[in-house]
Amino acid sequence: MNRRDFLKGTLTFAALMPMAKLFAAGSGNSAAAPGDLLFTNVQLYDGTGKAPFMADVAVRGDKIAAVAPSGTFNRTGCTVIDGRGKALVPGFIDVHTHSDSALYRIPSADSKLMQGVTTDISGNCGTSYYLAGAKGAKDALRKAYGNFKAYLDLVEKASPAVNCAHLCGHNSLRIHVMGYENRRPTKEEMRRMKELLADALANGAAGFSSGLYYLPGKFADTEEVKELASLLKGTGKPYTTHMRSESDTILEALAEAIEIARAGDNNLEVSHFKTCFQRNWGKLDRAFEMIAEARRSGMNVLEDRYPYVYSSTSLRVIVPPPFDKVSPAKLCGRLKKDAAYRAELTEALRTKGRQDMDRILLVSSPVAKHRPYYSKNMVEIGQMMGGISPQEAVVNLLASGSSPSAAFGSMNEDNMKRILADPYVVCCTDSSIRAKNSRGGHPRAFGSFPLFFRIASKSCPYAEVIRRMTSLPAAKFNIRGRGVIAPGFFADLVLIDLDSYDSKADFAVVSRVPTGIEAVYVNGQLAYSPDPGVKTVRAGKVLRIK
Repeated sequence: MNRRDFLKGTLTFAALMPMAKLFAAGSGNSAAAPGDLLFTNVQLYDGTGKAPFMADVAVRGDKIAAVAPSGTFNRTGCTVIDGRGKALVPGFIDVHTHSDSALYRIPSADSKLMQGVTTDISGNCGTSYYLAGAKGAKDALRKAYGNFKAYLDLVEKASPAVNCAHLCGHNSLRIHVMGYENRRPTKEEMRRMKELLADALANGAAGFSSGLYYLPGKFADTEEVKELASLLKGTGKPYTTHMRSESDTILEALAEAIEIARAGDNNLEVSHFKTCFQRNWGKLDRAFEMIAEARRSGMNVLEDRYPYVYSSTSLRVIVPPPFDKVSPAKLCGRLKKDAAYRAELTEALRTKGRQDMDRILLVSSPVAKHRPYYSKNMVEIGQMMGGISPQEAVVNLLASGSSPSAAFGSMNEDNMKRILADPYVVCCTDSSIRAKNSRGGHPRAFGSFPLFFRIASKSCPYAEVIRRMTSLPAAKFNIRGRGVIAPGFFADLVLIDLDSYDSKADFAVVSRVPTGIEAVYVNGQLAYSPDPGVKTVRAGKVLRIK
């Protein structure tokens, strides 16, 4: 097999060219050696999008040593894994997560590994824990407050079971430097934000993220974000964004995202790409056109998406103006103490807020007494609270002391399927790491990758869907040496029955284990087996992207 044939089939594989020397010997010219871990008789999907073939794969240490047609290698002294009837694919890459603190606190990374995810990219939607949340941490993460390198060092000491990379978030930069102030930063505040972002990028941040839908990002104008994004120039690193709107002004928000990316390194990742509310579903065509136009102009644009029509975020995002400009802590404090303020917010929700309260589900809360409400909608919760209105139920939940999370049903199935079929769309969970047997939350935490695969493979070949879960995101985020099964690449591998690979998670039981995964290897070590009696190893690496 020549080099051109090997690389054929992936849209952006050129971004992995720094690894080209790893292909020099060809996939079949090396030999297995005693002590190697040897996968035999596997249907090999190498991650590049080319057709699968029957192969043996030798792993030596944390790297792939050799790949050859089945039966080629001498097995003497090797630990043999007979993969007959199974596929071997690269470990999946989750490009949009919120695992910043969970990588330290839940290093077993259960919800990721059981889907076949071996690399987790956190710091999305403008939120970087080390810049904001770590200030009040009651564990060692507090020591990393404001220090990106110290944060990575702490995560590294925790020995997470998956590889991890991290973005630097705009909202958290703003909170760290100027709190929740609704104004432009001063020159000194902008200098400080740029200094923090530059430090993160120099110490291995994978890119710069924004969440202009959230506080305090919504207070920032386009020029502020462009000035920060300009630090990406020459780095090859992307600007990733939860856009200012995914609903009524989505096209304007997309134009803004493209403008900001141009100020950076001409490299854009549109987070959890969607069109919300029926009145906006028809805008998908124009959104696709705008993205295609940006690509034709030379911009590197990908979108990511989870395979669900319910989104999930803090319940407080549904509060209408002017309440949406109040910081979470201040809003909660006033709701607790001020009955008139509660009444004002209740009335605003009734007259200006969402009318689909039956499509807003409570999915998690730090408050124990809220657990009976999990997976119930606001109408049902109001009834459970004594027959009050759904708006009053929302206010009660928001006044509880910490913001609960909700799922919002505003998308449609047809648009989702069109998005998942697009060759430039990669998979994400939009979720933190969760422990096995977790309660509450969104099923995407445990089911995104199998469900993405099942839906996308109805319109795309298996090899193409796997490419979009492996080498394509690896190239986008400069994760060199991963995402492809080839000699010299890291041995992040999933032994899998692709025909039975599927999600079983739902809102009632979010943590059901997906079917089809036989074993997951991270850096050559067995990291996950569906058999709880099998010993596994936490072998993930902190990826400092240069």
